[in-house]
Amino acid sequence: MTQKTNTDRPFGSYLTEKRTIFDADICTFVNVGGLHEPLFIDMEYVKTNMPPSHHRRFAPGPFLITIAMGLVAPLLLTVLDDISKTQPIGLMKGMVNVNADIKMPGYAGDTMQVELIPRITSITKSGNVMLALQHIMRNQDDIIIVDFIETLMLGPAQKNAE
Repeated sequence: MTQKTNTDRPFGSYLTEKRTIFDADICTFVNVGGLHEPLFIDMEYVKTNMPPSHHRRFAPGPFLITIAMGLVAPLLLTVLDDISKTQPIGLMKGMVNVNADIKMPGYAGDTMQVELIPRITSITKSGNVMLALQHIMRNQDDIIIVDFIETLMLGPAQKNAE
């Protein structure tokens, strides 16, 4: 869903579908990633040693970023198509940076939605376009859980063969 554009959001913003995080999602991520530290595998440790706000299963920061990127994935081609209407771009070369600010914990049972705000930050001498994708993930109470910028490098626009 595209929202109104303004000078701060020249390409508008997009809202993803919503997704509820389950206990099993967090446990699977922790096990696959090998994050076997008491914060994520020992609920008695959490209840005894963490502040009351963390006395239930909470998600590791990288999990929240991964969920946000997954929610955005179905929109990415639409976003790139919208950008290409005003800024010629080539093929995606890959992600070159992530800068995250985790504002609040995300818990099992939370339902998340992401607002995506794309901005072109620079165009290199060789014509590569640096695209910053700001992901603002909010829970069901509209509280910002994580706000991060993923920077993608897009190649120069391809010239049509004549």
